[in-house]
Amino acid sequence: MAISANIGNIQVTALVDLTPPARDVSMIYPDVPAEDWGPYQGFALEDGMWQTQYCAYLVRRADGDGPIVLVDAAMGPGPHEPGDVPGKLLEELSAAGVEPGEVSAVVTTHPHGDHVGWNVSYDGDTPRATFPNACYMIAKADWDHWTSDEIAPNVPAIGRSVQPLEGLGVLHLVEGEEDVAPGVKTLPANGHTPGHQVVVVESNGDTGVIIGDLFHNVAQVTETEWCPMFDWNQDMARASRRDILGKAAAGNWTVFAGHLRIGSNIGKVSGSGDSFTWQSL
Repeated sequence: MAISANIGNIQVTALVDLTPPARDVSMIYPDVPAEDWGPYQGFALEDGMWQTQYCAYLVRRADGDGPIVLVDAAMGPGPHEPGDVPGKLLEELSAAGVEPGEVSAVVTTHPHGDHVGWNVSYDGDTPRATFPNACYMIAKADWDHWTSDEIAPNVPAIGRSVQPLEGLGVLHLVEGEEDVAPGVKTLPANGHTPGHQVVVVESNGDTGVIIGDLFHNVAQVTETEWCPMFDWNQDMARASRRDILGKAAAGNWTVFAGHLRIGSNIGKVSGSGDSFTWQSL
């Protein structure tokens, strides 16, 4: 199932690759006392459980002209446990009228496994770029960290879905803000990973932001100090979260979240400082 919103004349579409089983929220947010979730039952949790989705975002002009950008590459083909479920990103793209060869840029918000899974496909043991005509844009700080000799051998997704991009000649390392396509640019939002970045979309006076893993649960929009176990540097993650949410609130940006359920994953925020309110569109 895909859902879209327009930013001026640019259409941003959420594509669901996979919906994993719900998990005990205390495993994801071990530092948040169980009683603090009380106000968020039925809103941020489902039957007391943390439910996420693994999404990518398709960015293109609403009239179909111009470059096509994919933000993140989700979990990949799988099969994924439980039940040997396959990832469906390519099916979602096809349903949206896009074939892999038409994608001009793949922006990786950060190279965790659920954001890079479709980067590379394999013919036997031979890798090839799933999106053969795309420039794959990864923050240099993330590349340097995740492909280091200390990290890469212990993270299978890096060896399978990230490092081959260099040899395939499709890798582009991003430092700071960088234009991706007309009206589309990267913006650093470090903390979840060393080079975590968001993607800002601007058109006809409207602005949207695709946030990667700026937050994993809608409760974090209000409780901006809450961090999941996945954050590399929690203080940096908090600062980035508050900065981007503050910009979104002040500028009436549309926010596209990668880990909220379809139907609640596109919204607006209001507020300031260290506490905001989410309203789904």
